[in-house]
Amino acid sequence: MQFFKSSFVQFKSFLKALFLIGFTSVLSGCLIFPLKQSDPVQALWWCPPLPNCASTEAVTFVHSIQPFELIMPYEQAWPLIRESVASLQGANIEHEYPGYIYAKTHTKVFHFLDYFEVLYVAQENRLNVRSSSLLGITDFFANYFRSEDFRTSLEEKGVISMNR
Repeated sequence: MQFFKSSFVQFKSFLKALFLIGFTSVLSGCLIFPLKQSDPVQALWWCPPLPNCASTEAVTFVHSIQPFELIMPYEQAWPLIRESVASLQGANIEHEYPGYIYAKTHTKVFHFLDYFEVLYVAQENRLNVRSSSLLGITDFFANYFRSEDFRTSLEEKGVISMNR
């Protein structure tokens, strides 16, 4: 009988740990580390399977946003791009090198941490953009709206075309 009590207690502990791991993984979004200039593949990659990310590189309609095609030379556009990132609500540029910006942003109401990245793709004269939440199953489209605010800022400055 003692054996069954011991096994039941161990099984119950195992279930609690499994639940905690599962619950944490469901609530976690995507921890994004900045690209390094030395990375052989310069890409922003994918969005997690939860609807809390917006990206020009996403393949799913839930996450996909329209590309940002430059209509001025990169050298002229980059300071305006940097200025537009810095002016986003709650944004702080954490890491940067020529052609890449990694910023941390915070949502308006609850100040949740989100990541915002911009990568210049020289071969296509365009920007790849990704905005992704650190936590949560959904972001109530905060990342989509942030990306579109960035787009509007660049359009107003004449950096990208207004084709959507």
